[in-house]
Amino acid sequence: MRNIIKYGIFLVGALSLLTLNALALSNPSNDNTELENNSNEAIGIDICIDFIPYTHEELRDKSDTIVIGTVNEIFLPRWNTVDGKKPKKLLNKLEYPDDIIYTDIVISVDEYLKNPLSSRELIVRVTGGTVGDFSMTTDADPSFNAGEKVLVYLRKDESPSTKDIGPEHFIVTDFYRGKYTLTDDGKAITPDETVTLEELLSTINQTDNNTNDTEVSDNKETANEETANKETAGKQEGVGSTIQSKRIPFMSSFWMLAAVFGAVICIRKRE
Repeated sequence: MRNIIKYGIFLVGALSLLTLNALALSNPSNDNTELENNSNEAIGIDICIDFIPYTHEELRDKSDTIVIGTVNEIFLPRWNTVDGKKPKKLLNKLEYPDDIIYTDIVISVDEYLKNPLSSRELIVRVTGGTVGDFSMTTDADPSFNAGEKVLVYLRKDESPSTKDIGPEHFIVTDFYRGKYTLTDDGKAITPDETVTLEELLSTINQTDNNTNDTEVSDNKETANEETANKETAGKQEGVGSTIQSKRIPFMSSFWMLAAVFGAVICIRKRE
């Protein structure tokens, strides 16, 4: 009678493990859920970017154009997909810079400070924005406000994931370090420094010594590119998101049965 009770307990345990195993295998939410959100709050995707700050001279030399202007319009953000909608993939499968939300800003140009163009408006593209239930932010790209007076160092967008999307556009040289907010009292401000507009203009107009720092600048540019290739996209689900791991830890059926039979053999040997 005692042996029957022991064997019964082991069988119940084995059946319980097998049931958990079957539930885990049959749950499609682990691997086949597309990027979707059924909650009322947005899912936040935070991108952390490490970069090497440029000097004023390097900002000047690495920029394709430099302008003073006013933020005229901020377009609605969109994904860098063909239709501008969210990619059909898992949240944890998103990769920066392949999968991003971007925002285009229209700058009305008051003055070109380097390589003047014929257009009186330029489009500046930054990473970040909210599309539907998903919000993407970075700690490196600058922010713009409608009506803001700015001095921006710009270069052509060479990223394969965004360069051919939409109209001709630029990106800010060296992230937020290349965008200065201009104030009425002659100040030029970034999150890292406050200088005078006169100081920036003086550096931009100094072209005699541009070639002296070429080697140093190229080395820093290479370091920036290598860093950009290793940027880690810290993707975090927003509060209330339904996207979460529901995987149940389990062993294979073979090993569970082997453990049960091994225990039965041990009991017989002790008896």
